[in-house]
Amino acid sequence: MKTQVTEKGQWARELAVEVEAARIDDAVNKALRRYQKRLEIPGFRRGKVPLRIVEARFGSSIRGEVLGDLLPSLLEEATREAGLRPAAPPKISQLDHEPGGSLTFTADFDIWPEIEAEHYENLAATRMVHEVADEEIGEHLEELRRRHATEQAVERPLANGDVLVADLQRLDDSGLPVIGDKYEKRHILIGDENALSPEFEEALVGMSAGEERKVRFAYREDLPNEQLAGQTTHFAVAAHEVRERTLPELDDEFAKDLGEQFQTLDDLRQHLSEQIQQRWEYMAQQRLRSELINQLILKNDFELPDSMVDNYLDSLEREQADQDNSHSDEERAQATRQLKSYLLLDSVRQQAGVEVTDEEFAQFAAARAGTQPADLQNAEGLRRELEDQKVIELLIAKAEIKEEKV
Repeated sequence: MKTQVTEKGQWARELAVEVEAARIDDAVNKALRRYQKRLEIPGFRRGKVPLRIVEARFGSSIRGEVLGDLLPSLLEEATREAGLRPAAPPKISQLDHEPGGSLTFTADFDIWPEIEAEHYENLAATRMVHEVADEEIGEHLEELRRRHATEQAVERPLANGDVLVADLQRLDDSGLPVIGDKYEKRHILIGDENALSPEFEEALVGMSAGEERKVRFAYREDLPNEQLAGQTTHFAVAAHEVRERTLPELDDEFAKDLGEQFQTLDDLRQHLSEQIQQRWEYMAQQRLRSELINQLILKNDFELPDSMVDNYLDSLEREQADQDNSHSDEERAQATRQLKSYLLLDSVRQQAGVEVTDEEFAQFAAARAGTQPADLQNAEGLRRELEDQKVIELLIAKAEIKEEKV
């Protein structure tokens, strides 16, 4: 195989490839013989058709199939021999081959950018520092009480804090039922701070089991679901049952019910405090990482080939089985940042000589997956994650970090 590289731009390359005739002919002849073994035509037994007849009748189509099958591996070999790493699938042109002659073709593609990160020392960033307050612990305890509340059916009108078990039937503008839009025996907590519509709940207060009401209400304006936010709708509500909720007492017995590791309420408070602290530390670390990467990108200005960004976005869509090939400006910006981050961190890793030992990887993989590295399906990805983690630790050690209490 012969290759010739022509630079067409900063990252654009044209690769001319010539594959010797003997290699192509050998692959074609093997394909002809495979086809001969299963071919059956009048006048000849199965597998006994002379090779010259097979070639005369089917040689052209078989040769085309062989070239189609060979081309990806030939292209991979050619780029490897030329020392090039395509950033996206190459575009083949000028494909030329005649029986008995060599195969020639041209591949156009952008190469994977080779970046040498600069100014990665003394980056400026902020580390959040948080001290867990009693109020935070109290909020979590109240949430636990709400989640472990008991319910008891009562013979009285619905009040705030109760649960209504009811059938909901959507109505159209004229008040007629919308077929197929009925929800049976739904449990509705009255006074829930996350209610889709406080207006709806207020209209239910005072209902008793067996009662029916028609309610017109609007959904909250701040709902994430834009199709519902602020919209007005109409429902018929048929009450089955009013249930009174009782919250457990906040004492040692409550703590013991949540787990054998808790003997007292103080044990539970300590556990919650540690959990909250861990979450804040994780958020602080993620924010610090993001700021350092942003600084690194700002201090290393370079352009990525469009094909590289497109290929990255296309690969994400394939993973998510998304057939929409259009990419928004926001998606392209996020992809560009992710790719630049990858390139720059890898450059810092190489310059600083950051390495992951087998022992470090084994410990990291076992902690992450609870298994040995040999059993992992994505060992390469995990190793890369650990490498990035060590690079970030290096950047932190060399950065100018100020603390901010939050």
